[in-house]
Amino acid sequence: MKILQLLQELKKPLNRLTKLLWQLMKLLQKIMKLMQNLMKLVHHLMKLMQHLMKLMQHLMKLMQHLMKLMQHLMKLVQHLMKLVQHLMKLMQHLMKLMQHLMKLMQHLMKLMQHLMKLMQHLMKLM
Repeated sequence: MKILQLLQELKKPLNRLTKLLWQLMKLLQKIMKLMQNLMKLVHHLMKLMQHLMKLMQHLMKLMQHLMKLMQHLMKLVQHLMKLVQHLMKLMQHLMKLMQHLMKLMQHLMKLMQHLMKLMQHLMKLM
């Protein structure tokens, strides 16, 4: 009788303990699921980091190429400036040449006038 009564009294705490253990198991399952999800997240983050590293490498290469392109463009600009200088000098020389040709033409015109006059005089003498 005493044992039965003891068991009866233990029933409630035991039920309660069982319930608590059940809740604890559920909680552990949820924690496990959360851990799995965290692992997946870490995996995805690592992949993302790899891709970002590759992207950075490509960006670095692009920058190097852009720097080289800029250097070449600067050299081209220098050459173009030299070309412009030479063309300007050439234009100056051509202008001087034109001036000299004009003077020569004037002198030739004067010479022609003098020759014409001479011919007129010769004609008169004849």
